[in-house]
Amino acid sequence: MSELKLKVCGMRDPENIQGLIELRPNFMGFIFYPKSPRFVDEIDENVLMRIPLSIHKVGVFVNESVEKIVELSEKYGLEYAQLHGDEDLTFANALREKNIKIIKVFRVMDSIPFYAKNYEGIANYFLFDTASINYGGSGRHFDWNILKSYNLNVPFLLSGGIQLEDIEKIKAMNIEKLAGIDVNSRFETEPAMKDLEKLRELKQAL
Repeated sequence: MSELKLKVCGMRDPENIQGLIELRPNFMGFIFYPKSPRFVDEIDENVLMRIPLSIHKVGVFVNESVEKIVELSEKYGLEYAQLHGDEDLTFANALREKNIKIIKVFRVMDSIPFYAKNYEGIANYFLFDTASINYGGSGRHFDWNILKSYNLNVPFLLSGGIQLEDIEKIKAMNIEKLAGIDVNSRFETEPAMKDLEKLRELKQAL
């Protein structure tokens, strides 16, 4: 297994974004879901447009319209749409036709949802997060051992309360299709403000 990619989600503050750019994560996520405490309501598009192309910009959406996702993707230069709601195959295909790449989220309890297979050839990545009542991250782990039997062709990102001390265990699982990790609240000083020093340590551990 190659070096794990790092996706940092829930960014909003311009100075914090600039600090994260210097750490060179692989993905930077922006949440366009009004019920999230990290909701990006208004942000200067120039701030996002200055992010290097080597850092893939991800818009996180929950049951948003295709038109709105396309509009925001064009405004902010988003490369990926992370679909965190009940978006179906038709919806995902409509975005792909607009040249928007797809990260499809599945909320996991004790098994990978059987219908994930339907998204092969459509999703660029899956993201597996711990099941919770609300949309969005739970900040908790699910049983990662179930990933050892993962046999689909789509690479995936692992989410759900990942901390620095979890990295050794994650890497030791040696799962071929595990592409990287997604972090958010465990690396914050407050909602949408990341602890850059902790993220620097995390990046080094990967």
